[in-house]
Amino acid sequence: MAIAGCRVSSGDGAPPDIERSLAAMTLRASTTKRRTSVLRDGGAVFGRCDEGQISAGTPRGIATVAAFDGRLDNRSELLRMLGADGVSPMASDCELAMFAYARWEGEFADRLIGDFACAIWDGSRRTLLLARDAIGARPLFFWRGEGAVFFATEPRGLLAQPQIPKEIDEAWVGRALAWIPQERGSSFYKGLERVTAGHVARFERDGEVRRSKYWRPESLAPIRFASDDDYVEGLRAALDTAVRDRIAGGGRIGGDLSGGLDSGGVMATAARRLQQHDRRLTAFTAVPAGEIDPADYPRRIVDEGALAALTAASFPNIDHVRVANFAGSMFDASDRASRAMDCPVAAPVNSAWLDAIGEEARRRGVGVLLTGQMGNMTMSYNGSGWLVDLCRSGRWGELLREFRGLVRQGASWPSLINRYMLGRAPAPLRRMVRTLAGRPELDFRQYSMIRPEFAARLRLLEQAREISGDLTNIDRRGDMRVEMIETLDLAMYGRAAKRMYGFDRLDPTADRRLVEYCLAIPQSQFLRDGQPRSLMLRAMEGVLPDAVLRERRRGLQSADWHVGLAAARDEIVVEIERLSRSPLASEALDLPRLRRMVENWPSGGWGRREIYYPYCFALTKGLAVGRHIRQVEGVNG
Repeated sequence: MAIAGCRVSSGDGAPPDIERSLAAMTLRASTTKRRTSVLRDGGAVFGRCDEGQISAGTPRGIATVAAFDGRLDNRSELLRMLGADGVSPMASDCELAMFAYARWEGEFADRLIGDFACAIWDGSRRTLLLARDAIGARPLFFWRGEGAVFFATEPRGLLAQPQIPKEIDEAWVGRALAWIPQERGSSFYKGLERVTAGHVARFERDGEVRRSKYWRPESLAPIRFASDDDYVEGLRAALDTAVRDRIAGGGRIGGDLSGGLDSGGVMATAARRLQQHDRRLTAFTAVPAGEIDPADYPRRIVDEGALAALTAASFPNIDHVRVANFAGSMFDASDRASRAMDCPVAAPVNSAWLDAIGEEARRRGVGVLLTGQMGNMTMSYNGSGWLVDLCRSGRWGELLREFRGLVRQGASWPSLINRYMLGRAPAPLRRMVRTLAGRPELDFRQYSMIRPEFAARLRLLEQAREISGDLTNIDRRGDMRVEMIETLDLAMYGRAAKRMYGFDRLDPTADRRLVEYCLAIPQSQFLRDGQPRSLMLRAMEGVLPDAVLRERRRGLQSADWHVGLAAARDEIVVEIERLSRSPLASEALDLPRLRRMVENWPSGGWGRREIYYPYCFALTKGLAVGRHIRQVEGVNG
């Protein structure tokens, strides 16, 4: 499941030892056979371990070496198009990628459908190409030094090379602490760059890197049908195809199941397909392990177990397993995930339930765990971006009609104006109006533990104030869904799941074909007569239980987050002292404030704004980032 390699410009000295990178990435705890292999061709060395693939050949007379990690879902189509080039029907995915490059050169990645990271060495041109799939399901990193380019599917594969420095990127740390989206292509380590999803990075003979974007969702041809029912059938077909390609193997299938539409739709589709082959499906639902005061979260579902059980009971081949959120320390779980990802986790409070489900799925022998993480941007999109477009383009009649429909569904006029009209105003005006209306925005210090001086040095203060903890405040000129999909990069979460639990964590809602279908149809299909998520609700009618379809509240992951946090209070006191001895953590974190928060520990009211954001967001994120920094620095005492 891992690939690594390098291109060396000069022939002086011994070739780099790529086995070092492969040894660092091998899944020692998995059942996968520990096999590695290396190919050398002039100025390039390619290697693979576990389920990674490498190939060499001369398709169309081009001396080529390829490395491939992932899965191709359009093999039949590729075989038809490449048949004249002598491709065998038994060709590996790596060989198909190699022949695709020989046929289409720089445009080859656009012809590949699936989850993949790929490297191509064109020996004739002495050019290295690195590519990732359109949505970015598989990771790929590179480092450029004098006379050499190294690549690997994980940062640890690069850091295993002695000439690559292990230096933390302060800008990445600052943006993480301030909850500001990372710069595309950046990573936790300075100098280690991430190949951007939907892009090809081309390293020429002269050492320059040229990045080209091949996935252009803004240029998709519109899809228009004669009836609303056709859009529903189109979504069902796209979801069915996405699920089919992710459960094609013969292993045990599991999945995350909440009380919502995304995971419910994925699991229902998988159950129907598996039932045709007399196969079962295990659904895992995270449920609170501690007591929760209902008054803390009056508009949220704090325990989705009951709704998830209704979905599971609708299919005779689903085995439903409820998993308590906390099996140990919150920080033990976030530390494990951070080490597996080679960077701090984004949301530490979710680490506990993710780890609990991961361990239970591993114990039950699950080989593939299905998720629905991208569903909010694809099949269950609520149509909010369309309202923004109506406002921006001055289509007031249509906007008023949808606003009236939303009010009938329970929304208030002030909330609609606040969210969809004020969000486009300049930040100072937006903040003033919201404050006067009694809906003040969050100050970034409420949800961030970043030291103000550190934020100022990195020039993050103004950006943090503009966002105010809400990504919808970012002024976007294009489709909000596209920008969110291109900003999110969850590939290392999948890699971490494989490393920690041995299964593949796969998301059908991030399938390129399903994503493109949802982007190409009219946005009005997602918001009809004031009903958000209209398309998904219609698609799941008769599939999911009525109680799930009628539920308007959103689930709250880790609603009992305060239980695990309180259990770790003594550990936090010790941790603060350790962080004070870390050069970077002590500069980046507001440790005096952190101490005061621990000393003035709340006795309740965990859902109140003045407690929820400082403790659930600022404290946990600050500690997770700080702990990972000091562990990398080696400050443990």
